[in-house]
Amino acid sequence: MDNTFEYQSAGVPVRDRWLCLPDEVWLSILSLLPHRDLSRVVQVCHRLHALASDHSLWKNLRLENSALTDQWLLCVGRRCPRSLFLYSCSGLSVSSCGLQMFFSLCRNSLKELKVTSCTGPGLHGDQMLSVISQLCDHVTSVDVSWSGATDTGVKALTDYRKGLKSVVLNGCHITDAPLKELVMKHKDSLCRLEVFGCQFLTPSWLQTVYEMIPGLQHLNIGRVPKITVNSLTEFTARLKSLISLNLTGLQVTHAIVDTLLQNCVELQSLSFSSCPGVTDLTLHSISKYSPCIRAVDVSGCKAVTDAGVQSLALGCTRLQQLDLSSTSTGNRGVSLLANYCNRHLHTIKLSFCHITVKKILKLCQHCKRLKVLHLYGCAHLPTEHEIKEVNSTVNVSPLS
Repeated sequence: MDNTFEYQSAGVPVRDRWLCLPDEVWLSILSLLPHRDLSRVVQVCHRLHALASDHSLWKNLRLENSALTDQWLLCVGRRCPRSLFLYSCSGLSVSSCGLQMFFSLCRNSLKELKVTSCTGPGLHGDQMLSVISQLCDHVTSVDVSWSGATDTGVKALTDYRKGLKSVVLNGCHITDAPLKELVMKHKDSLCRLEVFGCQFLTPSWLQTVYEMIPGLQHLNIGRVPKITVNSLTEFTARLKSLISLNLTGLQVTHAIVDTLLQNCVELQSLSFSSCPGVTDLTLHSISKYSPCIRAVDVSGCKAVTDAGVQSLALGCTRLQQLDLSSTSTGNRGVSLLANYCNRHLHTIKLSFCHITVKKILKLCQHCKRLKVLHLYGCAHLPTEHEIKEVNSTVNVSPLS
């Protein structure tokens, strides 16, 4: 074997040169890796173990589609993460002891917990909420969406010390009474509450919310079927500090929309997805009362046409995100968006709309900040080459 070029003049093996890169360069590279891969990097050699163990890389811990074990929890718990985000993970090998050990190790550092769509008794919502309430001292944000959490878990969270700012319980099996107690306990700090798809809730708890937390900033009550027109009318007149609101699938009327928009002058994000009462008049009201709004979702609202999109395009030029999927939006509406909302628009969803390739390319060309464009179900799709010619950064799904 020819070893002529095995060593540089300084005597450092060529194959090891990459290990001699400055720490700052390595940390920049390692910060791009998911934590599942970082857990493997620490096992390669002493040098990489030291680099991959840097506290900055483990401050915000995120793991998706992975099988967790007690050993892994013990390993990452010692790194004292500030936030933990687990999505679609399996906790079949996680024991109560392992979970308690993890939260004991990071009880003074952990502030945010998000465990969603996970499986296994170890990652069940009630189990997570119970351990948090017992062991964690500084958690202010909790998200256990689609985790199977019930009233038992909510009651445990109610016993937690005061100070919760964000509680997200989307898709959980909860009822009014424990949720009311939770709201009462954390009324002075709570600014975000999400209960999307919680089928058993009634308007009663919503009354507690607008009476106890008039300064609430973020509310998601989409797909809560028992919410009535009367309760919507009442809360839209009381919660005047809302920044984001999700009313997906609810019986929204024009009167409710007008009251909401005139009272909530700080609104930045609004979802009326699949609301049967939403029409072009709704978009006209948004453009009239909320010209600085950043995100609008009216997907599934068939009564929304190019006329409504025109009002939005002309009146809300700072739009960043817009979902018009499954509406009656066509070429004219898309052309108006390209002409008037091109400075800030970065995400637009037009799935199942009747649009030509020409207008799609115009949208991509004019909107220089466009990053995400959904065109599922559209009959005419541009090729990847056509897209890249006019906009090299946008991610179009799907492509022809």
